[in-house]
Amino acid sequence: MAYASGLFEPLQAAYPRSVWPALGSFETIPGQPRPLHQVPALAQLNTRGQDLFKDSGSHALLVLHGGRLVLENYADGYGPQTRFNSYSLIKSVVGALVLRAVSEGKISNLDDPVGTYLSGFGTEDFRNRPVGSFLEMRSGLDFEADGADKQDRLTTYNPFGKLAQLHAGSISAVEDQLKVSPEKMDLFVYQNVNTAVLGHVLETVYGRPLHQLVTERIWLPAGAGEAHWLRHGKDGPVTAYCCLYATPKDWLRVGRYLMTNGTPERPFLPQNLWGDYFGAGLSGKGRSDGTYGSHIRHNVLDRPGEALQGPFSYMMGQGGQIVYIMPGEDLVVVRFGERHSLLHSTLYSAWNSLAGKN
Repeated sequence: MAYASGLFEPLQAAYPRSVWPALGSFETIPGQPRPLHQVPALAQLNTRGQDLFKDSGSHALLVLHGGRLVLENYADGYGPQTRFNSYSLIKSVVGALVLRAVSEGKISNLDDPVGTYLSGFGTEDFRNRPVGSFLEMRSGLDFEADGADKQDRLTTYNPFGKLAQLHAGSISAVEDQLKVSPEKMDLFVYQNVNTAVLGHVLETVYGRPLHQLVTERIWLPAGAGEAHWLRHGKDGPVTAYCCLYATPKDWLRVGRYLMTNGTPERPFLPQNLWGDYFGAGLSGKGRSDGTYGSHIRHNVLDRPGEALQGPFSYMMGQGGQIVYIMPGEDLVVVRFGERHSLLHSTLYSAWNSLAGKN
């Protein structure tokens, strides 16, 4: 019945496989891969790093330091050409693009009600919520039952529910179900629907598809290669919240492009917005407790006895797909795997594996 009714397609969208190729409908993102500078002899993972890599089911771990590739490690069956599913990593790219829209005047202020840009869309309570509340996952929408990016979604996924309708038909298919819960208002609740709303805002204010905006403003300027982005059905827009298939090196490029704020000649964001994206205004406690900012997470390395210390930001996807970014160290670390790895220990072990830092 699920196959005959078309319900299998949203199920595929909810659980696409971790590597390319995958079932479903996809938009090809053009790329112009820029060579990465590489040290003459790549570092090898130290014993702690090897144990973490194996025990967490890691598939790839790469380190870019000072703009040079210094470590590149893959599990058997994977390699430099493997395109991994981003899962929710792409959310952080959409978040950066929202700030770009602010810098270009397409969005006047993140405090503006979302209805300013989506006139007549959704319920009145929905339209009154600030754009920034969707960016920080504090919109108050009562939409997804579990409210988290869990690995066991398959056991709770309802093919007849609102999330399935979103997967199949995009945000327009659930317009009348975008209802705000007073109990959840301004509370952090992680939901894909928030990113879907932001994707719709971007497409509306620019009058262009989201994949074109990401390609022109981030993907190509970063020097990333060809990728494949899941769509809502055969003719729908791309899924703003999930599932872009690209290589780990492409994520190194994107991470460093955002970290360096584009180029001196063509900054990606004004300095104040760039600082906001990387959590410049966060208190020490805010970082140590773990903070979700503009669709990117923030934390701090402060373990006694470790050489690497300081704040870092990170994109994270289902199963522990992660892009660590430390502007203060000119460091980007990309990790893909089948389940989560220890957040801080993975970054420490990668750093300690570099030549001269063992």
